[in-house]
Amino acid sequence: MFREQRETAQQLHTQVQEISGLLDHMRQQVNALALNDDLRAVLRQEQDWLTRAQLAVCEVRSFREQDMLRFWPGVVRRWVVALIFALASAVAAGASYAWATKPYAAELEELRSRLAFVEVVEHRFVTMTPAERRQFDALMKWSRPRQ
Repeated sequence: MFREQRETAQQLHTQVQEISGLLDHMRQQVNALALNDDLRAVLRQEQDWLTRAQLAVCEVRSFREQDMLRFWPGVVRRWVVALIFALASAVAAGASYAWATKPYAAELEELRSRLAFVEVVEHRFVTMTPAERRQFDALMKWSRPRQ
């Protein structure tokens, strides 16, 4: 029984040493991987790329926000300029029409007053009695052809 225990203990000790050796070997491999300069360089490059990508995304986001802030004032300015141009064109057209028709308005007013006078004379002439007509012809000294 003592021998069996000793053999079992010996087997356990051998297995523990094998496991210990395997663990040492694995630890060396892990350290070799962790200390690998190429791997570290690749990891640094990836970290730099990620940082640059994050900065680029932040810049694009900032640019889009500024672009949106500048969009509506630009649109409003364009429409204000178009509205001012339209109003200036309408004012210029109205002023030129008024300037062009002003002399004709005065002439029309004078012609209306003459027409009113002519209508009064015509009405009086039409409503004359024969005696008034003879007196009128004598005053005007018209020579009438005798019939």
